[in-house]
Amino acid sequence: MQSTARDFWKTVYDRKCGVVVMPCDLVESGKDVCYKYWPSSGVQQVGEYTVDMLGEEKLEGFTIRTFGVLHKKTNKSHQVQQIHIQGWRPDGQCSNLGTITAVIGEVTKIQQRTGNNPILVHCSDTVSRSGMFCAIATTIERCKTEGVVDVFQVVKALRVQKPGAVRTVAQYHTLFETVLVYLDSFDTYGNFQDI
Repeated sequence: MQSTARDFWKTVYDRKCGVVVMPCDLVESGKDVCYKYWPSSGVQQVGEYTVDMLGEEKLEGFTIRTFGVLHKKTNKSHQVQQIHIQGWRPDGQCSNLGTITAVIGEVTKIQQRTGNNPILVHCSDTVSRSGMFCAIATTIERCKTEGVVDVFQVVKALRVQKPGAVRTVAQYHTLFETVLVYLDSFDTYGNFQDI
């Protein structure tokens, strides 16, 4: 919603978010579901924040945009990257599950470059795809660090902080399938040992 764009950029600026993950489209099933809170080029004034489009890279299934966010009163700026995932339907179905794992890889790279600044994840209804993304990323991270794949416990813990996250069987199934896509790519990741 346009009325919350200023609050969105305030959160990004105040928390020094390094990455914004947007796993939804602006228009879905012919309806506007997410306000375009960024400029296509140049700058856009949002409350006391000047948002400057610094770059855009289109990849298969997602787009990475870089923004500079300048606070007018302090004259201090912060840079953030937005990863916009296209084609992930509200029911949780995604045409290419590898896109989700590729985005998680991009988020990891950005985090390593920017010093683990907070990640902001949002979708059109605040719980479906954003909840799934967080559950998938957490499951993969636990797999890498602990050698454990426990989707049930990850979703259970996530629902404590985000009630309603991963709320349908189809979403739960997509979560499992995405983690399997990741696990099938063992050759790509050096953190794993053969079992």
